[in-house]
Parts: sequence; C-alpha cells; structure tokens
Amino acid sequence: MFKRVPFKTAGLMKKLMGEYYEKGARSQKEGIPVAWMTAVSPVEIIYAAGLFPYYPENFGALAGARKIADKLSLSAEAKGYSHDLCAYARCGIGDAYATEHPVGKIVEPNIIFACNTQCGTLPKWFEVASRFYDVPYFLLDSPLVGGEPEEACRDYFLQQLKEMIAYLEEVTGRPFDYDRLREVLHLSNEACRLWNEVLDTAARKPAPFGFFDASFHMAPIVTWRGTQEAVTYYRELKKEVDERDKAGIYAIPEEHFKVYFDHIPLWPRLRWFSELFASHHTLVAVSQYTHSWSYSFDLERPLESLAANYLEEFVNRSFDYRVQLKLNFIEKYGCDGFVFFSNRSCKSTGLGLYDKRNIVAEKTGLPGVVFEADMSDERFFSEEQVLGRLEPFFEQLKSAAR
Repeated sequence: MFKRVPFKTAGLMKKLMGEYYEKGARSQKEGIPVAWMTAVSPVEIIYAAGLFPYYPENFGALAGARKIADKLSLSAEAKGYSHDLCAYARCGIGDAYATEHPVGKIVEPNIIFACNTQCGTLPKWFEVASRFYDVPYFLLDSPLVGGEPEEACRDYFLQQLKEMIAYLEEVTGRPFDYDRLREVLHLSNEACRLWNEVLDTAARKPAPFGFFDASFHMAPIVTWRGTQEAVTYYRELKKEVDERDKAGIYAIPEEHFKVYFDHIPLWPRLRWFSELFASHHTLVAVSQYTHSWSYSFDLERPLESLAANYLEEFVNRSFDYRVQLKLNFIEKYGCDGFVFFSNRSCKSTGLGLYDKRNIVAEKTGLPGVVFEADMSDERFFSEEQVLGRLEPFFEQLKSAAR
C-alpha cells in the first residue's frame, strides 16, 4: 500500500465547506432565502440575486461518503419510493422523513429551482420537495442538444433565464442587479480557470493530481462558484499542486499507466478505489464528471453566455457528442485505457455505456472495461464482482505495455 501525502489545502476545504453549511443553516434566520439548486444550473444568477444556493445532490454525495446512504434510502423506500430511483434523491427524500439525521438535517428551502439538463429525475424530486416543504418551484427547461446547438434552442433557453430572473424579482421584491451578475460571472470565470488548470496537471507523467484528488477537492467549484471564496480556495490548491510537482510528490508513486474514468465516483468506496488503482501503478487521470464545471462566461453578454454554457453541458448532449468527448479526454491526457462505471442511480450517464465501450475501444485500440454499482448506496456494491471486472483490465494494461 502506498503512503499518501495529504494536501495542506484539505483542511482549508473542510473549513470552507463547514462555513458553507453553517451559512445555509443561518440564512433563513438572517432573512436570506435558501434556494435549492440542481448541480448543473446557473447558480451565478442566484448569488447575484442575494439568495443562498443549496445543493441537495451534495447532501446525497456526503451521505454516500459517510456510508449512510442506504439508511436514508430505506426511509424514502418506506414511504413508497423505489430503490431504483437516484440515490441522491432517495437520500434527500429519506432525510426529510427521517427522525434521525446522521449527517445533519438537509437545509429546508424557501424556494426551489431545478434545471433538467442533467436528467428527468431531478425535476420530479424537486417537484415532490416543493409540495413537501410547501414552497414555490421553478423549472428551468432545457431542450436536448443534438449536434451543433440551434439558434432556436439557445433563444428558448435564454427566454427561460429571463423568466427565472423575473421570477426572482417577484420573490425578492427588488430589481435584478446586472452589474452584480457581471461581478459574480467574473469570479466564476476565475475559479473555473484555476480548477481546470489543476485538473490539467493530471496529464503530466508522473502527475501530482488525479481524479480521486479532484473528487475530494471539487465541492467548492459547485457550491461556492461565483464567490471570492472559490477563487481563493483554487488559487491555494493550484499553488500547492505546483509545489508538490516540483517536490516530486505524485498522486501515484511509480506511475505506469493513466486511465479515463466515466463518471461519478463511488462515494462510499472512494479510498478503496484509490488504493486499488494505486496498487496497480495506475492513475485515474480524468473524467467528464470533474470537468463538468469548466465554464467561461462573456461579461459583455451575460445572459447569452449563461445560456450557452448551461444549455451545452455534456449531460444535455447526444450519444455521439459524449463519445467524442471521451475520445478527446483520452487523447489529451495520454490515457492507456478506460473504465466506465455503469451507475444504477444515474440512468442518463449509463445509457448506452456498453456500446460506448465498444466504440471507444475500436477507435483507440485501448483496453476498456465496464463495471456496475451505485454511486452512494452500498447495498448495490459487490467487491467480488467489481474486482472480477477490474483485475483482468489491469492485466490488459500490463500486457499492452510489454
């Protein structure tokens, strides 16, 4: 087992996220409305409007990492919700009904915003939550983008953003501040730039940073994006990653192979997977998941730029586009193989995954594997089955290198 050198910024991240949840808990007492948000939605508008954005999906990931997603899921399932639903949704719904809250009680909303670029489950989960908490619900509707986005799609989504802002003006009782929006977008740009520069260090060989590191350090780019807090954090993280690289502190000692991973990490088993890949001298270098927050906004055209960024997220794109994105990542990061996680909780990312495996293998000539589990709920994880898929894959990597 390799010896892990902890990141100094890990303490800063824990402090920052502690402040985030504390701020959420006290926002309502201070007269700041709490707005539930989906992960891939224009949080910049919420920050500019002076609301506090809260992400129930993060709560589900935290529950998974703390290994209690199954218990919260049982609470939801006792109310009739299927165990085939997204684990994040089951955790959020389960906590609402639970009498005990082992990771802290989910922050109750004053208003709920959902965007359906990710999947169909999130809007229905948030609709259910709006009835449970008896709060207003706004759905930001997005058309699916096939090849190149059509002007009609962009115009439609732009109108949706304008309706969202008008709705916020009605809720807050004050006009929307577009100057403040530009300030928030500037901060988003800077945080996203720094985050992507950190992610790109995984292309170095050996690399000082990898996907499992990114899974730990990604929380601020989701929750604090659009704030000075996120910029400060990723500035410190990038500084430390560069220092580790110069000092010869690498993500995988004696790195032999790089692989692409698709898509969400298995939160309860993050360390287990990290140590498994490290034991085979294999760096999980890149994933579409951690690159999901790679935005770049035009401050001169804020709404149009927001529409382009959030409409064209890869989760809202066609089969062929997603395959090409995987191929691009594999080439850019110099990957020697790829691992696809068929996530029973996330049907939108698992759709056609075996076909994608065949296409990517044919186009690259690289070894690839698909394994099945759940991102948060350990009831659907079999160590024996996962090892049965991954161990032969590691042998393929070694054979191809001989």
